[in-house]
Amino acid sequence: MLIEQLEQLARIKEPEARSKLIRTLVGEYARSEDHEPSENERELFSRIVLSVFDQLDRSARYELVVRLAKTDRIIADLADRLAEEDFELSEPVIESSPVISQEAMMAIATSGGNDKRLVMAHRNDLSEELTDKLIARSARPVVHALLENLEAPFSVRGVLALLIFANTEVEVLCGLAKRALRDSGFLETQIQILETNCPIFPAPLKRAIEEDTLEKLAAQIGDIKRGQDNIEIDGILYSRHEASVHIANGELSFDAILRTLFEEQRLDAAIWLISRKINLADDVVSDTLKSDADGAIMRLMLQTGIHEKTYRDFLKARSEWLDRSTRGIPDLVMRYKAELKKPRATATAH
Repeated sequence: MLIEQLEQLARIKEPEARSKLIRTLVGEYARSEDHEPSENERELFSRIVLSVFDQLDRSARYELVVRLAKTDRIIADLADRLAEEDFELSEPVIESSPVISQEAMMAIATSGGNDKRLVMAHRNDLSEELTDKLIARSARPVVHALLENLEAPFSVRGVLALLIFANTEVEVLCGLAKRALRDSGFLETQIQILETNCPIFPAPLKRAIEEDTLEKLAAQIGDIKRGQDNIEIDGILYSRHEASVHIANGELSFDAILRTLFEEQRLDAAIWLISRKINLADDVVSDTLKSDADGAIMRLMLQTGIHEKTYRDFLKARSEWLDRSTRGIPDLVMRYKAELKKPRATATAH
């Protein structure tokens, strides 16, 4: 019966008739609960729908979404195509489809609207890469939804970004405290970062973890009345609005976090991050970066593998930090760029 209807659909030329038959076909395909479609049937059904998708009216597309978006009865290509529709049509696919591809979700996390990102943040099958992208690209409500989603995994980079936000934003600080209370793995990641004396760790959160008073901190923030613009916790001023901290280029790479720290003039935190990247003591990195040895500084930064633009931002931040001239920066960047182009084998041989 299904095969016959699919063949009939393939012969029809009129868009209206196709939409009507698609709606009928979808209804029957979705209702056949006693029959699990074979891989061939899933493929055939999905491919034919895709071949006429652009000719389908909205009601036919809506029928597809309502009946099949949350099932595995369609193939990834059709789920991905449905995810490209406006929010009303795509929401169930983005939030619940078991067959939507990682590539489609990454595209939404990268350039989809915040409404689509917000429903994606509730999925139980997010990867660390997707979580990172959502943190870097999204408005804060998406970040808060991720923190509340106990199935969402967080990379160390992701937690570092959240700590940067939490230095000025009380909502993120509260989210970190609440998540740590409910997720021992997340708390362990925070403890590991804390044990490295990370300078960007918010003091109230640090104290709450060390003194086992996370619940008190979360309640204290929760009791703050909405509408207050500036909030003081343990002598530190926070805001309920998003801070001007933006992860560079919408990424959570080492470069991006480092550039964000330069923008925020957090050289102490930048030194800490560089030290962990190249396994050198903080004071060694700090002494090198404060010195006049341009060659030694360049060799140290080459070990981090940062892009030439990040190196330029670093040199500018360093000049401000040490109150030095920026005149030599273009030449130093050119030298760095030339060194980056050299084969890795040569660099290792030295």
